[in-house]
Amino acid sequence: MICIVNNSLNPYFNLATEAFLLDNFPQGFVMIWQNQNAVVLGKHQNALAEVNLEKAIEFETNIARRISGGGTVVHDMGNVNFTIALPLDLQQNLIDFKKFINPVMEFLQSIGVNAYASGRNDILVEELKISGNAEHHFRKNKLMLHHGTLLFNSDLKKLSQLLKTTPLKYTDKAVQSNRSKVTNISDFLPQHYSLEDFKNGLQQYLCNAFNVQQIRSLLPHEITAIKKQVSEKFETDEWNFGYSPAYSFNNHFSWENNTGNITLNVERDGRIIEANIVYNSPVFSKLQEQLKGTKHYPEIINNLLHLYVPIANKTKWHPLLFSFF
Repeated sequence: MICIVNNSLNPYFNLATEAFLLDNFPQGFVMIWQNQNAVVLGKHQNALAEVNLEKAIEFETNIARRISGGGTVVHDMGNVNFTIALPLDLQQNLIDFKKFINPVMEFLQSIGVNAYASGRNDILVEELKISGNAEHHFRKNKLMLHHGTLLFNSDLKKLSQLLKTTPLKYTDKAVQSNRSKVTNISDFLPQHYSLEDFKNGLQQYLCNAFNVQQIRSLLPHEITAIKKQVSEKFETDEWNFGYSPAYSFNNHFSWENNTGNITLNVERDGRIIEANIVYNSPVFSKLQEQLKGTKHYPEIINNLLHLYVPIANKTKWHPLLFSFF
């Protein structure tokens, strides 16, 4: 069992690191890490139905997809993530959140936080969520990956704004997030207890709990291999947007003092197979035709809008963009 020290704040690199470690450390590993400005989706979720795209752009927040299931979480520099991977015991129940959550709760209790588990595999304090958890079975190396979030002193207002508030635009069979009331762990600790104290204490506790034999940083050749996975998968629109299940989208919009309606049917790879825009203008009829066969990705739709619905102000993001998501 090894503990990897990972100081990267890049969500795509960090999610690729988990995948790399699963491939290369069959003995298991522990890793404490942080992401800067990220919304992280579960593997089987519809990214566009979960994330408030307008706020993500405003806050310069990355949208990323992990390899495990579960719901959407928001990461900032007030959030601490932990990853634990252990060899699978195929004779026992493969889903065993308690094995991983209990040591984290014990650590929290050891520093004075009265934490307990909920029925949805969350960790709570006074009925408020401080940690969400997910698992992934990696059968190639017979490993169980468990990772979770710990809200230490996150911006909870921004967190709520980044999550979609109008899910009825989308109809699909994707896994949907369960929204919970949240709080920060720091609210239950003395003021002098810093985030670095928390990270160091958590790492030490988990290393002891899981009998870690070695603590080290990533080696240069490992970083190179991880960066390759980032560019080929984890930072691509095909993974972060196109991996979503097939869905239909319907929304009303306003433009130049008139209202219209947009309906899209989108395949699993993000390709629009049907598009219908109800608006009394030949410009939108041309746009409608161009949408068919196009990927329903923000950058692509934004470029089409600039091309077919010209505006005087050549800003990066077209004002109609968010009507299409």
